[in-house]
Amino acid sequence: MIDALLYYAFLGFVFIIRLMPQGFRNFFFKIFSSTVYLFAKKTKNIIHINLEMAFGKNKLSTTQVEEIARYCFYNMTLWVKSSIENTFMTKDQMKNRFEFVDREFIDDALAQKKKIILISAHFGNLEVLGYGLNAFVTPMVQVARESNFSKIDTFITKSREKVGATIVYKDGAVRKLAKAIKEGKVLSLIIDQNINHVEGTAVQFFGHDAHQTSGAAFLARKFDAVVIPVAIFNQETDKYKVKFYKPLEAIKTNDSKEDIKQLTQLQANAIETIIKEDPKQWFWCHKRWKSTHA
Repeated sequence: MIDALLYYAFLGFVFIIRLMPQGFRNFFFKIFSSTVYLFAKKTKNIIHINLEMAFGKNKLSTTQVEEIARYCFYNMTLWVKSSIENTFMTKDQMKNRFEFVDREFIDDALAQKKKIILISAHFGNLEVLGYGLNAFVTPMVQVARESNFSKIDTFITKSREKVGATIVYKDGAVRKLAKAIKEGKVLSLIIDQNINHVEGTAVQFFGHDAHQTSGAAFLARKFDAVVIPVAIFNQETDKYKVKFYKPLEAIKTNDSKEDIKQLTQLQANAIETIIKEDPKQWFWCHKRWKSTHA
């Protein structure tokens, strides 16, 4: 009952947002993010702690910290905005929003029919990244996390799949991903969040111990796939730069555990490099070092 009520409330919200002129829609979400920022004391504290972990205590000015924190909230509202816009905007309306940089890294891999795993982070506008890659580069198999509201999940999944994505949910995802890559499909994984020490692999991230999913490394080793980091950088309003990075080749020796650990660390290094290019665009609200620095 609650799921249904929330679903219809969500549809009403989508309808209202769709009726708004683009300029007013952008203004609405900017004001909304600023309002939430004012009252999110706990989340702002997490951001400040993470920034100190990454860059050192007092290395960033108060102004820089506030700018990054405010943008983090704004970027979250952009995800919501884009989730809605992706349900009704056409490819023709979207294509001029993208600039692709170093695209040859993936185009060459596709031409050579290599098995490909794209890795990315909670960085820039993730919803737009998925749209752009599926619609204008290659269809992908993506992992999504189920919420507590199945009807809304279904609505968003259909939006993503209309441009070529195949969505698999986190529970039981490894088996489905293995089947997909074996069939030559491109995988897309977001790998930057904290994971517990039982399920994750130990890495160094911004000079601190952390744990990271080793799923991409495991699949790359097993299927001899290349791992290609990719990131989306928000530019001016509704303009985006999608940048590909040098592929990471699979590591395969007689020591599978060490191979996976090394490739997982290389992926953590790639994500760190991306974040340093424009720190404000990363999702600093997440407790990235929770498993090692509670």
